Amino acid sequence: MNIGMTISELRKKNNLTQEQLAEKLNVTRQTISKWELNETSPSLEDAGKLAEIFKVSLNELVGSKNVLEEKVSNVERLAGIIIKILKVIGVLIIIYFIFLIVAIIAFTTFSGKTEEEVTGSITCTLNNETETYQVTTKDNKLEISKNASNIIDVNSYNNGNDVLNAIIDYYEENNGTCK
Repeated sequence: MNIGMTISELRKKNNLTQEQLAEKLNVTRQTISKWELNETSPSLEDAGKLAEIFKVSLNELVGSKNVLEEKVSNVERLAGIIIKILKVIGVLIIIYFIFLIVAIIAFTTFSGKTEEEVTGSITCTLNNETETYQVTTKDNKLEISKNASNIIDVNSYNNGNDVLNAIIDYYEENNGTCK
């Protein structure tokens, strides 16, 4: 027996017209007719309401085909697939964050040089006085071995090569030489 025949028999057994049953379910009479003719099937919600109205189980309502069990089984399979996909996505996100943390640690460990790096040094002569300037970077700050602030504005330069070039320019402008 199919669900349409079951609905029709239970409706008649309970002395209900299609219109009366439709009112109880908040659907149209045509919907009840289509169910009984097996043109369409009731939704799970409507099937549950039908079972309550007729005081039968859902299994009795759907008959031997167990349409409800098939629908639930399909939903369970789909939920299982979705859960597996979400687990894979979760694992990938965790791997990404671990890689990101490792990369940040590696970058800061290897690029954060705290030792002095010599950018360059020059020896300059002006009026028979010779000075040697050595420019280094330490913790990303410029340091000059001699007091060059008497001849240039050291704070206006961001890298050692620019400082050395400014010192050379100063000596050349004042008829000195640098090596």
